[in-house]
Amino acid sequence: MVLASPATRAESLHDAIVQAWAIDPSARSAAVDAQAAHRTASALESWFPGGPVLSGDYLDDHFIGSKLGYTTYQGAISVPLWLPGQGTANVRNALADEAVARAHIKVERLLTAVRVLDLASTATLLDREIDNLRTTRDLLDSLARSSHAALASGEIATTDHEAVIGEREDIEGQIAERSQRLETTRAEIETLTGQDSVPDLMAIDSRLLATSGARLNPDHDPRLEMARATARQAQASFNVARRSYMPNPQVGVEVLRQAQYGSPWDTQVGVQFQVPLPSEARNTPMVMKEVRAMGAADRDAELARRKVTVEYRQTRSQLGTALEILRHARATQTALDDRASHLERAWQVGETPVIEYLRARRAALEARQRATQADVIWHAALVRMVLMAGGTP
Repeated sequence: MVLASPATRAESLHDAIVQAWAIDPSARSAAVDAQAAHRTASALESWFPGGPVLSGDYLDDHFIGSKLGYTTYQGAISVPLWLPGQGTANVRNALADEAVARAHIKVERLLTAVRVLDLASTATLLDREIDNLRTTRDLLDSLARSSHAALASGEIATTDHEAVIGEREDIEGQIAERSQRLETTRAEIETLTGQDSVPDLMAIDSRLLATSGARLNPDHDPRLEMARATARQAQASFNVARRSYMPNPQVGVEVLRQAQYGSPWDTQVGVQFQVPLPSEARNTPMVMKEVRAMGAADRDAELARRKVTVEYRQTRSQLGTALEILRHARATQTALDDRASHLERAWQVGETPVIEYLRARRAALEARQRATQADVIWHAALVRMVLMAGGTP
């Protein structure tokens, strides 16, 4: 006989989600991205788009064997200049990158929370199904002892006893199979949260929506926030490309010293500047690349909005349907449990074959399992609503 080890309950689903996020590698990566984008925005608030450029020349006619002694020293320092509006556009682009990074953090947190919820739902369902199976097995154990005694006294046929034993062994097999799945799920929970425990999903009730202040509004979904931030970032990148219609001009100071015998001038100071002219061959591909990126971002934002809207409606429908199924399944379970008890007494007095009782007991077990499944589903749907509204249960 294979039994599931007792599932240690975590303090709450909220704690499990927080623990999972605290050790999630994606959390650290997303935080680094946000910090890097913030520092980039701060660095771009500079007077110049780049650092100073030093240049120098040295000319001497001695290298070619001349006796005139003509030597020239030339040095210059220059700095690049922002084009009109380019600096502001770059800062806004970096801030848009930071907004995308912070939206990405929320999306990663949502995905982690959903993963914890899915594992908690699976483990809770398996745990409760095992309890239901064990209850039925205990009833069949009692029936097996009664049928064995009845067989020994010749009151029932061998086939009746074998039917009882076969049903009990089938239940034992289901317990073993679900126990193995439960252990696998608990191992995944431990990998995700760092603790070998099943979060207490069933402690959550409908008051969660009121206490968390969450509303079933797709606009609050972190995935939509991420899509909108990405679209704004694409627009910001386009603005940078539009403001960068030519390479940055440079302006600086130049010093020239000419050492020649008898020369009335030997040192000169002047201004140096470079202004590369615009080129369609350079600008058009750069701008069109950003135009395509904006189109893709707008497309992805609309697709995300449609997907999230459908998911919200599905979750809301799932919550209502699960509650309705739970109500009917519990009523069915009560009726079938009573019927199975009546058939058990009828079999004991010889009024009905044992196979009818086994069928009734199997039907009662299936109704109990349906009720258990619906109970877990509506709790999970409730938590999912809160998560998709940007909250944490």
